[in-house]
Amino acid sequence: MTLDHERRRLLATLGAAGAAPLLATPLTALAQNEPIHVGWYPGLLGANYKAAFLDTYADAKNVKIVESFDNARFTQMQANRNKPTLHVAVFTDVLLPLIARSGLITEIDPAGVPNLKDIDPRVPLPVGRHAIPLTYGTWGIVYNAKRVKKPVTAWADLVGDDLKGHVSAPNVTYNSSMYTLDAMARLKGGSLREPQAGLEALRSVRRNGPGLWDQESIAVGWLKTGEIWATPYWSGNVLAMLRDPDLADLKFAVPSEGGYALPMSITRVVNASGGKAPEAFINHALGVDAQEAWARIGGARPVNAKARVPAEVQAMVPTADKLRQLDWNFFAEQRSSIVERWNAVVNG
Repeated sequence: MTLDHERRRLLATLGAAGAAPLLATPLTALAQNEPIHVGWYPGLLGANYKAAFLDTYADAKNVKIVESFDNARFTQMQANRNKPTLHVAVFTDVLLPLIARSGLITEIDPAGVPNLKDIDPRVPLPVGRHAIPLTYGTWGIVYNAKRVKKPVTAWADLVGDDLKGHVSAPNVTYNSSMYTLDAMARLKGGSLREPQAGLEALRSVRRNGPGLWDQESIAVGWLKTGEIWATPYWSGNVLAMLRDPDLADLKFAVPSEGGYALPMSITRVVNASGGKAPEAFINHALGVDAQEAWARIGGARPVNAKARVPAEVQAMVPTADKLRQLDWNFFAEQRSSIVERWNAVVNG
């Protein structure tokens, strides 16, 4: 290459560099205006999330919702580790220890999410600031008041003679089944750590009734037809079902032995492409307006201490300090063993 050719190449490079600042601002702005992707649930729960958290958001047009359940969402995040497609994701507490250790989510920064300061101090943070509870309800018992001889008030009622043959429960493929396992085990002095009594009780429930359900639609269908009269269930979905004329006789019991706190937590996925927009959305979701909208629409407790709680929610969802909590770190370590024992005893 001649000196003259080299000089012309260098001048061209410098010229391009000089032009770069003129393009940088529009390109950056364009990148930040690209939609962020938020992963949460399908079905009624997802529709309620949309109404409460997205439809109330000023920048909703720049948020795209990706619907899936927890296990599928986490699996997809793992598959896309090197090129993440989500910016924000919501999970129940069952998987959070595994997700926090995965490196796929990062701690939520209070500087970008100032509404963190208003989180009710009674609400535990399951994995520190890696996940912030967005709401919580009670895992208790739904029952058909028209069919039972007397109101259901306790976990023990599910294995009593009055309901025998008319009870179901979630199978192990449904993450919240672990609350029920712990509750059944505690009836005979066990727990999730010592689950044998609970496994045997659930085996009896499965064999005496129509079986265990893997999807909520099955539980709802059985309640409608009268095939079952009672099942462990989440309070928020019960409030939603009561709007269905076919389910007007349903009641919800916070069991006398104790209901379980079932939080749904919001996480910030490690993904730099969204700029500050993910934090802005998380901050909105934790704000008073969105939290109160969720309490009205979704039928669960807000976590913002300044948000008002409807009377029907107060009746079904005690404050977090009055509800049982499970050790999900233990479950994460023993997950395979517990699932194996469930399949051997309950489904065997």
